[in-house]
Amino acid sequence: MNKQVTSFLVAIATVSATCLLATNSVQGADVLSPSQMKAQLTSQDIKEATPTAPKKAGTDDIGMPIDSTKSAFRAEPRAGYPNVNSYILQNNYQHPNITKELHQFEMFGYKTNDGLPSGVAVHYTANPNSFTAREGADFEINGGWESAFVHTFIDAQNILNIHDTDYGAWGSGRYGNKYFVQFEMVTARNFADFAKTTSYSAWYTAYLLHQYNLTPSLAQAHNGVGTVWSHSDITHYLGGTDHTDPDAYFAMYGYNMQQFFALIQHYYGQMNETVTQRQNVSLKGHVNGGQSINVLVRK
Repeated sequence: MNKQVTSFLVAIATVSATCLLATNSVQGADVLSPSQMKAQLTSQDIKEATPTAPKKAGTDDIGMPIDSTKSAFRAEPRAGYPNVNSYILQNNYQHPNITKELHQFEMFGYKTNDGLPSGVAVHYTANPNSFTAREGADFEINGGWESAFVHTFIDAQNILNIHDTDYGAWGSGRYGNKYFVQFEMVTARNFADFAKTTSYSAWYTAYLLHQYNLTPSLAQAHNGVGTVWSHSDITHYLGGTDHTDPDAYFAMYGYNMQQFFALIQHYYGQMNETVTQRQNVSLKGHVNGGQSINVLVRK
């Protein structure tokens, strides 16, 4: 077996222990059960977390119309793809800098003990004709946000953050919107782009967990208690939405949330255990369009 892949598997087995050795004494938001999350929401909370405009039929995960006249994307048969995580590690992808173009769509707080997110929600746009983070972001910026918006879009070249992650977003239903930072994975044109988008998405999730002092835990592995959620998990455990992304999209490449979570753990274990300033920090050392920052570096 490739030495790099072997090291990855060993790291996944030990990452939980590594997390317990973190030197950062600051604690993140309390991680609640689904019943606790829903029980503490008031009518005002629900109002804040509900989009002002309904989502129309024939649209994708963010409400963008799907052009049925275009030829939709189709993946090759699953057997034709290599193991996704092994492929990512063997290619040693270096994530792009996070680009910040923050817009004040609707500013509302999280329903957590520290007012900050208690987890990260992973989405897939489910638009077979839209391949760039820029396109999804522009749709929201130009009015689409009234029916749905997320914090960040990720494609094979970009991590584009368009809404302050310290405030909620309208991407995962009236319950999930009060608890999670949310990002959309954009449709990849091919397997290589899928691998890059997946790599950058896992890194970004790990970064957010560090930023908000949260320990990685997969909600679907603990009956809806965790810091990493798919949109499908939110539908299953919290309700308020009926989407099941990114399950079917991952399955096209023989992939699933458990494997994605293992990749998150890998990147989380590479990062320093302390983030000294809450900024969208790039491991390469800067934020596009942002302020001066303290840089998070690899071990």
